[in-house]
Amino acid sequence: MHRFVLVAAVLALAPAKAEGDCMPSQLMTQVIPKADTAIPSDGGILVAATVSGSYDPANGGKGSAEVVQPKWRLRSGKTAVAPKIDVLAPGLAVYRIRAESQTAPITLEDDSGKVVASVTASKSKLAAYPAPKIKKLEYIATLSRRSSQRIEATLEVEPAKMTYAIVIADAKGKPTSWGMTGTGLTQFPYMHSDCGSLPNGTSIPKPGDIVTLFYVDSTGRRSGASKPMKLGGKLPY
Repeated sequence: MHRFVLVAAVLALAPAKAEGDCMPSQLMTQVIPKADTAIPSDGGILVAATVSGSYDPANGGKGSAEVVQPKWRLRSGKTAVAPKIDVLAPGLAVYRIRAESQTAPITLEDDSGKVVASVTASKSKLAAYPAPKIKKLEYIATLSRRSSQRIEATLEVEPAKMTYAIVIADAKGKPTSWGMTGTGLTQFPYMHSDCGSLPNGTSIPKPGDIVTLFYVDSTGRRSGASKPMKLGGKLPY
């Protein structure tokens, strides 16, 4: 799982020092699959906006990472094509592999021609990706010098091994935010503090809203949606 990455992300959202104002964390565009990962037919190359350290004005600033890169290209042999990009949530997208590219190694190149991912295509069909089973879903806020908000999901079953993210969507099915999964039954589809940064377009459901959750694995496969549930908790004001 992604426990160590999750801990690093949580620490980036926490105060850096007890004294003075903290520096907001910086987001970066990150390609998730490891080299030579076999991508199933219903997956693709997952790209995420992730925490990369402290804010640096020279790098575009808070919330600047963009996962939709229209100038990036998929290459198979001598053929380079524009990928179909599906946005799964704010700051989370999958670059689909074209069927005609599935007989050779596939690379994803950025707008400078640099290879940012190298994968293979799998012809095997995977079992259906099970939806999250929610036991409890609660909005929790802490008001202090550096306030924080999170949505805490208590699950009946731990996320599958390949799961990368847990996404929360509104009553109409529109994804509003996501968080990296870790081990255990408690997961956080939303977590933010005054010192953190969020992908562009992120929003947070409020207590009483009807929401659903779904998983995304490291190859861009999306699970089914959970049963709708009312978000518990209360606003701090």
